[in-house]
Amino acid sequence: MTRRKKLLLYGALLLVGLAIFILEIFVFQKPDGTLGLILCLISVAMILGGLIRLCQLSDTFENVFWAILDLLT
Repeated sequence: MTRRKKLLLYGALLLVGLAIFILEIFVFQKPDGTLGLILCLISVAMILGGLIRLCQLSDTFENVFWAILDLLT
């Protein structure tokens, strides 16, 4: 798989994870029970996995990510 396809794949993984997390928290208001916990854990794992792989594959993304974290803190 080419580097560009990997970047697109992990970027999509990050966006899907964020979308699931935002929908779960703000649209469904409060995920209850085991299903809510599983959805939350899967979405957080997708977000972290996407971020880590994008930082490993792209120096530009890594620099932008660290700059955004510096701005937030």
